[in-house]
Formats: sequence, C-alpha cells, structure tokens
Amino acid sequence: MRGVVLRADGENILLVADTHVGYEAELRLRGIRAVSQTNRLLDDLRRWGEEAGANTLAILGDVKHELPTPRETAAEVRQFLKELARLYERVILIPGNHDGLLDEISQAIEGVYLADGRGVLLDGVRTTLLLHGHAKPRPEDLARADVLVMGHTHPSVSIVDEIGYVSREHAIIKIKQNKGDLIKKMYNKPIDLNEEIRIIILPASHPLITGFNVANLPQLNNDDRTILRYVDLRPELVEVYLTDFTFLGTLDLFLSGRAEEESRLEMVTS
Repeated sequence: MRGVVLRADGENILLVADTHVGYEAELRLRGIRAVSQTNRLLDDLRRWGEEAGANTLAILGDVKHELPTPRETAAEVRQFLKELARLYERVILIPGNHDGLLDEISQAIEGVYLADGRGVLLDGVRTTLLLHGHAKPRPEDLARADVLVMGHTHPSVSIVDEIGYVSREHAIIKIKQNKGDLIKKMYNKPIDLNEEIRIIILPASHPLITGFNVANLPQLNNDDRTILRYVDLRPELVEVYLTDFTFLGTLDLFLSGRAEEESRLEMVTS
C-alpha cells in the first residue's frame, strides 16, 4: 500500500499522493504507446482503503497530470473523482503543482472536497498537517503540527540482488526535525519553539511512476520547487522504508550497505 492511515476527527483516513491521472497522455506525446492506467489506479485505491478500513480518502496533490491548464484529460479526471466518491464517504483533494483547473473539474461532485493548497490541519492522537509539498504551509499550522505528511517528491529506492539485478521500488521517507529550526528556515522568522516534528514523504500512487531515487535526496536542499529545501536532509536523519513499512535503515546506512553489496558483485563478476 503506497499510503498511510490517519485516525482523526472520528474518521479513518487513507493518505495517498500523486495519482497523476492522465500521465499516459504525456507518454503518448513522447511516442510511448501507453494505455490508460486510471482503472488500475482506482482498483488500487479501493483495495488499499479496504485493507486500511478507511472511510475517507485524502490525495496529497497532483491529482491530475496535465500542466498547467490543458483539458485533454479533464473528463477522465472528473470520472476518476466520481468513482472515488462512490468508494469513500469523503474525498479530500489538496492541490499540487499539476492541479490547474482542479477546482473546475471537481465542482459539484458530491462527497469531493477541494482544500487549500497550503494544507489541511487535522486533530487526532497527533496533530497532522497534510499538504503536497510545493508550497509553504501556513506558519501557524506548521507550529501546531506534530506530523507533516506530503507527496510531490515520489521517493523510490534501487535494490540490487545477489546476481546484479536492479529493481526500483516505491519508498516512504520519515525525517525528524526540530520544529523551531524548520520554521526559522522556512519563514526567516525567529521562534522560541524546541519541539520535534516528523515529516513523512509518500510515494507516487500512479502505477507507472516510480520516482526520485532517495540516494539523491540531499540535493533537494538546492531545489526551490519543494519545501524540502528548508529541511535538514543529512542522510543520518532520513529513515527509508518500503511501502509495507519494511525499514531499510537510515539513508547513510542504506547507501553504505548498497555500496558494499555493489563492490561484492563487482568482485564476483570480474
């Protein structure tokens, strides 16, 4: 399951990110004969919700793929949302950087709610801030949050087996930060707040999008397209998980272990 479950306000909420409905249209423009994956995506979201016992679905941005406002896949996106509204009591959409026209597309679909692009704050056992990750949240929301869950980055890992076969797997990332330090960096505003916040980065939900290799995650400190530019991304602070929550280690240990494995493979095959 490429998501996590949040229990808040009396709801079991399945959190997923980056469904990118209509991505196949871009592939076809590149000469790749890709068939629509929307029914497969709907099947995944139905199955994940059933496994989690979720009655609400929240998509953390990039619901659709086309940029910024083309309408080629608008009807497909609208039908996708109608189907989700049949599967869940409530569907919450948090706009991402691909979601131009999403307000128009989702209009008047009963059970579908379009939130603010700066995020949604939910109260539960832990106060959780949901957002896409391309735009800063409200500072007051960030100050209240214990957990921040985002998408946008599409994390994945490359795994090498004993014969040298490389597979790319979706990953979930967890990063612990000092909340006061994060707010100072993000808003250039001093604040006396010595509390911890946990940042969780979800993988893409679209079946054909594997994503960004977590080995390159520290490079995002220089990328102004994501709020991760404000996060301390030292590898020893980054926890890497598969989507079944198998813990692969902190990023420094994961990369060290992978380097050792690749070295052994070179010795065997040379």
